[in-house]
Amino acid sequence: MSSYKSQQGFTLLELLVTLVIVGILITFVAVSFTTNSYKHEIRAEANQLAHRIELVRRVATTHNETWGVSISQSGYRFLKFNPSDETWLESEDRLFRNHDFPMHMFLEFDGNQDIPTLIDKYNDLEPEMVVVPGGEMTPFVLNCKHEHSDQSRVLRSDGLNKVEIFASTEVPEDSSDDEDEEEDE
Repeated sequence: MSSYKSQQGFTLLELLVTLVIVGILITFVAVSFTTNSYKHEIRAEANQLAHRIELVRRVATTHNETWGVSISQSGYRFLKFNPSDETWLESEDRLFRNHDFPMHMFLEFDGNQDIPTLIDKYNDLEPEMVVVPGGEMTPFVLNCKHEHSDQSRVLRSDGLNKVEIFASTEVPEDSSDDEDEEEDE
């Protein structure tokens, strides 16, 4: 007879080491998923706002109307100018309904791009940005951020061109300055 005993299971130490390793892996996956979730949420909200601003520019041009965008940290709304009594009215159109950001997301006006910082007057029925019938609009730079992430998206327009969206680290400098320097040479 052999004195060799076959092992019938795992020792307590082996089980504990396995559980610790699995716990560490789950933590890394959860942190990565949460960070990517914030990044995706910021990107989606910034894209939606940019598309809606471009849509209101087209409506203003095609219908020969003046529109406005009232922006606060927690959301935005579209206003239509009534020329008969010179007042701003909230849009009743489903495409331009008020939009509140998800919890912990916010917008900030950025005056660092040679564009004056807009004032948050969301409670008044006066827009921070105005879109005229020709399609021109108030120049702006907005930062779309999340409290729990260092990720942000920058929305920017010079008032004439389409709204551009950048990651906060990708914001290009004004190309007009570079063109001026090239012409001088």
